[in-house]
Amino acid sequence: MTVDRCPACRGRLTPEPACPRCGCDLELVRRAEAQARQRLVHALHAWALGDAHQARALAQASLRLAHSPLAACVLQVLGPA
Repeated sequence: MTVDRCPACRGRLTPEPACPRCGCDLELVRRAEAQARQRLVHALHAWALGDAHQARALAQASLRLAHSPLAACVLQVLGPA
């Protein structure tokens, strides 16, 4: 789920807050990724506690922020609402 290429110029990224190639500010991208990971963790906890409805909602929220194969698999296993 982590962005390894700049969304603006496709240059390789470093841990710096801006792209070393084009200077694009990556703060919002990285914040969205962190929020997506957090929602996915909460989805997994809800699923473990047997709350499939909440797990589905959180996994969908995670995918709206950033693509994650794990979140997509969680949704696939949980099935439609």
